Amino acid sequence: MATRDDVNTPAIAMVGLISALLFFASIILLEVMFYRMEAQQRYEKDISQPFIELTNLVQRQQAKLADYRWVDEKKGVVAIPIDRTMELVVAELSKTAEPAGSKEAKP
Repeated sequence: MATRDDVNTPAIAMVGLISALLFFASIILLEVMFYRMEAQQRYEKDISQPFIELTNLVQRQQAKLADYRWVDEKKGVVAIPIDRTMELVVAELSKTAEPAGSKEAKP
């Protein structure tokens, strides 16, 4: 029976090197796939969904600005819509403001 005592070291080193490179390449590939899928899931769950609390808050604020309501019924304080408020302020300021040409120099 023939025995072989010499080991083919270069072939073993080449197989080991190629195996290590393939192993690390597969790890990198799996990591890239994981982060892409994680980003996609985060977008679908967090970013693409409307913020319900924010939407509700904006609707409540718009309702306060657009409706008549009591602020303090006992004191008779009422909130009026912002558009009507602006009209009243402009009308009041236009009554109290002096025209620019009304001041003339007196001799």
